[in-house]
Order: sequence, then structure tokens, then C-alpha cells
Amino acid sequence: MQVTTWFIAKEDEAEAIESIVTTEEHSPEDWMYLELPLIEMEFMALSAALRGTEDITDERTLEDPLIFREEDGLIIARVVESFIQSLARVTDANVPGLVNAWVERMDQENHGPEELREFLSEMVKFARQAVARRSPVLSLATF
Repeated sequence: MQVTTWFIAKEDEAEAIESIVTTEEHSPEDWMYLELPLIEMEFMALSAALRGTEDITDERTLEDPLIFREEDGLIIARVVESFIQSLARVTDANVPGLVNAWVERMDQENHGPEELREFLSEMVKFARQAVARRSPVLSLATF
């Protein structure tokens, strides 16, 4: 299963984050982080739901990779700022409709609506922390 971990971290910390997987010099606990069993297409489906569009491939949620190591099975990239900002603005009243829209845009075999609601809640809290700290979010995806 692919796991994506978000870190409240700056781009110059990408190599230190890489070491979590490659050398274990650092651990996730060195940063504020959120671990999710989601892949890029699932984040793109959420982004489309946030924007109210049907086409999940219309806009990526990650910038170009800062680090791509196929041999170690990892990618580190900055999460697109507009996606983080959109997540930070989600209100409790928006959650049910947003989860339904997210479910409609993705493969429902992997995650049910209640699980997605929990993931969304965690992502919203995390995005708000990143915005409050005025810090980018880096994504570490392992495959």
C-alpha cells in the first residue's frame, strides 16, 4: 500500500525528509506530520471536489518533485499552496457535501465515505496549522 506523509517543512528540508526513508538519520517526529494511506489520484479527486469540477486531472496537487528516487521508492514534492489553502477553508458545514463529491470522483473500493471523512478532517486541521505557521507542506510518497 502506498503511504503519503505530509510535513510542515520548507523545501530546503527535503533532503532531511528523504533520510527518513534512505538512512533513517531523521524520523517523521522531527516535523509536524500527517500520514495518510492515499495516493496522488485520490488527492486530485479531493482537489476537484473542492473546486467543484468533475475532471480530477485538471489540476495537480503536487508541484514538480524536489526529490525522486525510484530505487528507494520515494517522491518528495511541495503540495500546491492553493490546495492547502482550500483545505484550510473547509468548514464543518461543508464536510458532508465535500465527502460525497470526493467519493463520486474516485475509486470507492479503497476507502469508504466514513474513512474519507476522517482523512478530510485530519487534512483540514493540518492545512490550518501550515497556514497559521506560514509554512509550505512537503509530501513524501513511498511506493
